[in-house]
Amino acid sequence: MNALLTDTQTRIETELHRLYDTVAAEPVAENPSLLSGQVGYAIFEAYYQRQFGLTDNSRVWERLSAGIDAIQSGAVDHTFAGGISGIAWGFLHLHNHGFLADSQDDPQEIVAALDEPLFLLSMDDLSKGRFDYLHAGLGACLYFLERPRTPEIVYYLTEIVAQLDRIAIKKTDGSITWHFRNFNNPADESVSYNPGLSHGTASIVALLSLLYQNGYAWPQCARLVEGGLQWLWSVRNTDHPAVFPRQLLDDQTRDDFSRLAWCYGDPGIAHTFQLAGEIVGNIRWKQIAEHTMLKAAIRRSRKETLVSDTGFCHGSSGLGHLFSKFAKWYPNPVFDETARYWLDATLNQALPSPEIDGVSSVTPLPNRGERCLLEGDASVGMVLLSQLGANPAWERFLLMR
Repeated sequence: MNALLTDTQTRIETELHRLYDTVAAEPVAENPSLLSGQVGYAIFEAYYQRQFGLTDNSRVWERLSAGIDAIQSGAVDHTFAGGISGIAWGFLHLHNHGFLADSQDDPQEIVAALDEPLFLLSMDDLSKGRFDYLHAGLGACLYFLERPRTPEIVYYLTEIVAQLDRIAIKKTDGSITWHFRNFNNPADESVSYNPGLSHGTASIVALLSLLYQNGYAWPQCARLVEGGLQWLWSVRNTDHPAVFPRQLLDDQTRDDFSRLAWCYGDPGIAHTFQLAGEIVGNIRWKQIAEHTMLKAAIRRSRKETLVSDTGFCHGSSGLGHLFSKFAKWYPNPVFDETARYWLDATLNQALPSPEIDGVSSVTPLPNRGERCLLEGDASVGMVLLSQLGANPAWERFLLMR
């Protein structure tokens, strides 16, 4: 168990039981997706059941079956967040990590017919500059990483990387980035670049690092990762509490505020530098990651962070998880203390506020009233399970492993 929270194991377990009961009560109906629906619930329930020795996984199967049925009926699109690639990823993830040992049919065979359609849809998205791994072309790569390595899978991923290379913006200094289409919103055409991990350049670098780690398209992945990280560091703020800006316009100066979160801001980008540095063996990238997180540790208030809930995506549990990871990588008490701060805030559902005239107060930090795997109760549950020593393999859907 993580030594950070040894003294609060009972609190963690109590909160986990509450979260599990809440998620388990969600009916097997409607939204089948990974990040906001049935398959996400199934992942949390499966991890919880393993942690606490529960053996009845019938509801996990019901939720996964709802996802597969939605694919077969054509009720969902191809995307990772809400559609085919995410549903299939969740199914394969649980299978590949031994959660579905009682399966009578091979999940790999069940999804095999999805390979070529997902590849073609990804290539079509990328040809139009739509790379977003959550909502467009690159999400299928995570699905392909769960499939057995075959000549076809090698071909698909090699072609996807080549297409990503073709649409890249290559600067004269050797740095590389990609134009952010801002979800095709014509009213915001001036937004040109997004550094962040959920939708921007950091997500591409993280995904390419994972492909490199798994032996796909090595030369191109290595070159694009290096160029992408060079670009991210080149656009850092020059004099601002946030190391990296939220977005950049073609003619924008630096020093742009960004929230403190996995999705946008320093923690997600720092993790991408750390991930790539670990995979490639680049000490400088890891130094940048450590520096960025040490600066991020200073920001605590709602105004400084925009943290307003306990969910993973842009809430306190995500920050607690990220700082816990850095506490394991770097023996610095700042990371230990900051991880504890955000995890305590999650358990207390409140941010401690500075004393005013000798009176201390708290800022409420509620959950979002959602159950989902990205922002809701299931996301908090995954963080707390990790604090109890659960397998961190689930981080893959967040481009963190």
